[in-house]
Order: sequence, then C-alpha cells, then structure tokens
Amino acid sequence: MNPINAQGRNWRLIVTLVVCALGILFFMVQIFSLGAFWLVSILDPGVEISQSISIGVLVWSAILGGALLLPVLLLSIYDMFSKPIPRWLDTRRPAFGRIVQWVILVWPIVVLLGWLIAGRPELAAFLLGPINVLVAGLPVLWIYHTAQKGLSGGSQIRQWGIFGFSITLLPVLVILMELLALLGLAAMGGIWIALRISADPQIEREIMYLVNQVVIMGDNIDGIINLLGPYLRQPSVIFWALVIVGGIIPIIEEVLKPIVLWALAGRKISPQEGFLGGLLCGAGFALMENVLFFTNVLLAEDWLAMAIARAGTGVLHMLASGLVGWGLAKTWRDGKWVLQVVTTLGAFVLHGLWNVFALLSGLLPLLIMETEPTLGQEVLFVLPVIILLLISIIAMFWINRHLRKQAENMQLQLIAESSP
Repeated sequence: MNPINAQGRNWRLIVTLVVCALGILFFMVQIFSLGAFWLVSILDPGVEISQSISIGVLVWSAILGGALLLPVLLLSIYDMFSKPIPRWLDTRRPAFGRIVQWVILVWPIVVLLGWLIAGRPELAAFLLGPINVLVAGLPVLWIYHTAQKGLSGGSQIRQWGIFGFSITLLPVLVILMELLALLGLAAMGGIWIALRISADPQIEREIMYLVNQVVIMGDNIDGIINLLGPYLRQPSVIFWALVIVGGIIPIIEEVLKPIVLWALAGRKISPQEGFLGGLLCGAGFALMENVLFFTNVLLAEDWLAMAIARAGTGVLHMLASGLVGWGLAKTWRDGKWVLQVVTTLGAFVLHGLWNVFALLSGLLPLLIMETEPTLGQEVLFVLPVIILLLISIIAMFWINRHLRKQAENMQLQLIAESSP
C-alpha cells in the first residue's frame, strides 16, 4: 500500500474508532439515566402517563443509536488488525439483501399495531418506544437499499463510518447551527419590536395581553390558534415563517449533512461512491430525526399521521444529501464544479419546497377554514407534498440508472482501449 494512502487510511480509521466509542458511551449514559427517569415516572402516580411515553421514546432512540454503532466499532477493529469481516457482519450478502427487499411489507403491520397501542397510554408507555424505532427505521432501510441497488459505494467500513457519524455528531451539529440561526433571527426580531414599541406604546400593551391570554388558556390549542389567528395571517409573519422553514433550515441541513464526505476529498471517489455516501448521510440523519419527532406525539390520530409523513421525509433527506454527495465526488474527480452547483441548488430547492408544502398543508386548514376539513379537503392540502414525493422517488431511480449506465460505459471504454 502507498505510504500516503496508508497514512490517510489510518487517521480515518482512528477518527472512526474514537467517534464510535464516544458515541456508544454517550448513548449508554442516555440509556441508563433516561431509563432510571422513565422507571421513576412509571412508578410515581403523580407523573402524567404522557411524560412516561415521551421518556420511553427517548430511551429507545438511545438504544437504537448505540446498537447501530456496534457494527461500526467491530468493523473498525477488524480493519485495524487487517482481519476479514465475519460473515454475520457482512451486509453485502445476497441473503441480507433479499430480507431487506421484503421488509417493507412488515411496515404497515407495525404502523397498525402502533396506532392501536398509541390510543392506550398504559400500553404505550411500555411498547410504543420499540414500535416507533421500527416505524421510523424500516422505511429508511428499504429506501436506501432500493436507491443503492447495483451501485458501488466503497468499503463497508467507510459506509458504516459515514452512517455512524450521521447518527451521532451530525444531529447535534445541525441542532446547534439551527439554534444559533434562530437565536440570531430572534434577536433581530426583538430589536425590531423594541423599536416599534418605542414609537407606539400600544403595541406593548397588546403583546402583554396576548401573553396573558396564552398563559390562561394553557393546553387549549384551539383557543390559542383562534387567538393568534389574525396575527398568523399577517403577510409579514407568513413570509418570515416561509423564509425560515423553506430557506434557512434547508440550507443549514443540506450543507452540514454531507460534511463527513469532505474527509474523502483527497481520494477522488467515484460519482457512485459520492451519491451513496450522501444517501447514507441523509439516512442516518433522517432515522434519528424521525424517532425523535415521535416524542411530541401523544394522540393516536396524530401518531398515525406522523408515522406516514415521516416515511416520506426519509426520501427527502436521502435524495437531497445524495445529490450533494454526487456533485462533490464529480468535482473532486474531474475538477468540474458545474454539477456541484446544480446538485447543491437542487438539494436546497427540494428541501425548501418540501418544508414549505408541509407547513402550508398543516397551517392552511387552520387559517382559512372555520370548520374541520373533510377528508377530500385534507388530501387536497397534502397533494403538493405527495407530488413532490413521487418526483423524488422517480429522481432516485433515474440517478441510480444513470450512474450504473455511466459506469458500464466507462468499463466498455477501458476494455476497448486495452484491446489490440
């Protein structure tokens, strides 16, 4: 092996081992601390059962994270000592692929079971956590398996390392950056409100009245929405909500999600490896995000809507990160940045449109309708999201086919050049 390549391989392996070990330790601390808190909340009659359900979901999210890091740790150790990967760790076996191919058929059954359990808080406190893990994880696993079929993504240790980073450090990094961005915008908004109050003291009295009314209403969500409805309909409020949800958050996430791929910048990875690396970045992030989103869902109807919606979100995160990874690999390999610009802008637009459509599908019925929407009206509001999901699925298949055909053409070209 080339000494330079060996040195690069060694530092990447060491980083993978360190991140993996720290990640497992972090998840173990979460499991034991949250597990103890969950047990106390179950035994304490003064604690609401809803709190126990949320804590249980967090415990199972930590168990999921730690379990998924174990293969990364074991593969890193085997690679460090130059030992072959044991058969049970080899995810490229045809038998493993066949199982994953049909695992999506289990998902509707798990969703149905989760919906039934979510409506029974006493059972949900014990069983909803593992069900949430399956509901969130099975679509991500199946989507990735389908999108990468026939493509080469490099060594297993590299792929597992990318995935391990995406379920440990990446969510923390994204949350921190989004909080900083929102705090910056909140500071600017506070300054703007202060200037408005100095010019018109009536605004301060109006704000204090709204705050007091919200506190009095407590958990009365419908009452709060009716109270704030006139303000939420303000064009400026809608504009800034769309800017944050459809612009700032997508840009932050799509810049940070494939950040681990920059460790491969000097290796001139193939477009296939870049695309699959991006898919893994999106898969890890989507998995942890989907599981954590369930902590805020308590009613059975809301749980069912969340389960269905988050399955489509996995497609969004994987495709967007896959586009960025594809562009990065092409730039590093050929020195041409045009595709990088196109794919990165495509990821921003895809993510932004998805967030905007999802936000509007939830807000529009509340803002423009005085009665509960019918089933047909609800489908109409969600239709843009469904159309974008179908376009994203088609795009995934097209990219897969394009990359496979491109690799076949390059192979035929090499054979033709080497023949006498």
